[in-house]
Amino acid sequence: MVALRYIALAVFAACAHGAEDKAISEIPSLTEQTTRGLHTNTGHIIFQSITEPTPTSSANELSTLESDSEIASSTPSPSPFEQARQSDGECMASGVEDWDRELQIGGVFIILVLSFVGAMLPVMGKYVNWLRNMRRVFVVGKFFGAGVILATSFVHMMGAAIETLGDSCLDGWLGGFESWPALLAMIALLAMHLMEHTMGRRIARSALSASAESTQSGHGASTPCVDDLPLKETPSRLESHEPSHAHAVYGHMDEHRKRLSTYVLELGIALHSIIVGVTLAVTGGTAFKTLLTAISFHQFFEGMALGTRVAALTFNRRPFLICMLNASIFALTTPLGQVIGIAVRESFAPRAPSSLLAMGVLDALSAGILLYSAVANLLVEEFAAFEFHQASRKMRIVCFAAMYAGCAAMSVIGKWA
Repeated sequence: MVALRYIALAVFAACAHGAEDKAISEIPSLTEQTTRGLHTNTGHIIFQSITEPTPTSSANELSTLESDSEIASSTPSPSPFEQARQSDGECMASGVEDWDRELQIGGVFIILVLSFVGAMLPVMGKYVNWLRNMRRVFVVGKFFGAGVILATSFVHMMGAAIETLGDSCLDGWLGGFESWPALLAMIALLAMHLMEHTMGRRIARSALSASAESTQSGHGASTPCVDDLPLKETPSRLESHEPSHAHAVYGHMDEHRKRLSTYVLELGIALHSIIVGVTLAVTGGTAFKTLLTAISFHQFFEGMALGTRVAALTFNRRPFLICMLNASIFALTTPLGQVIGIAVRESFAPRAPSSLLAMGVLDALSAGILLYSAVANLLVEEFAAFEFHQASRKMRIVCFAAMYAGCAAMSVIGKWA
């Protein structure tokens, strides 16, 4: 009997366990299970299993979330060294996203054609009969281009230099001095002025020395050596000796001065055009199309301003070929920068300190060069020219309006490029 009693007890316990497991699997949301008790009383064994949901389950879940947040908050934040490593990784990232090779190559030829056409139109207007009637159009285009160059120096180049040299990846590289772009632009402007003054001084002395030698050989008269006289005293000596010859010398000096200022203008434009080309080549996505449109507009009217200055020069031999050579040099500078950018785009890290320093410094120097070229070689010289003052009042107003329109147009474009 005792054996049968224990066998019945085992069967009953097994059935109770099975029912409990089934209840747990069917109600997974139950949060607490009570202990199972085994009670004996006068030879009877009662197995009891109670499983009830706890009314405080939501409170328990909230406390669990709070404990998890406390654990997360207790996790130590990245150290300054780890943050520096993450920042270095972002700054040293190379390559250009969404870069289209075919579109980039097409952009090279678009810029090349528009630059050459803009620079050659005024030159062709000097040598082609049916374009000579459009002389006033080219003059207005020259003043419009002067405004474009002026706005480029302030809005585009200086703005780009400030943004580049103020990048967070250059923290600690510039000594906390925030005016580097303006300082570099001023240095470039003063360097251009010194270079033009020095070269102009040499040209003037060379022309006066040649005049003195020709006067001595032609008339046997004694003319003081130019190097022995102050430059301001030389003209009066020459005028007292032979006024007509002195007038020819002044004309020769003025032509050399115009040629020098034109070449200085072309040099400044060429330097910044190379930088612009590199920037365009390492730009991808929709920003490339916007920048390509802005640069195309800029290059065309900048070329027109330069071409008008070149067409006004006088050359003794093959003037058309020389003018075409100057236009070709201008047209090739931006595509040259694009080719350089395409070649280095895979290894180019736009936010690396070396890249930021190079681009920022060149942008600032280009801003100073273009500012000097626009003000000294275009605005001051063109508006002070005798031909400008001889023009009608209506024509002068149109020229001023064209310059202001060029500044406004390039400034508006600066919002997107």
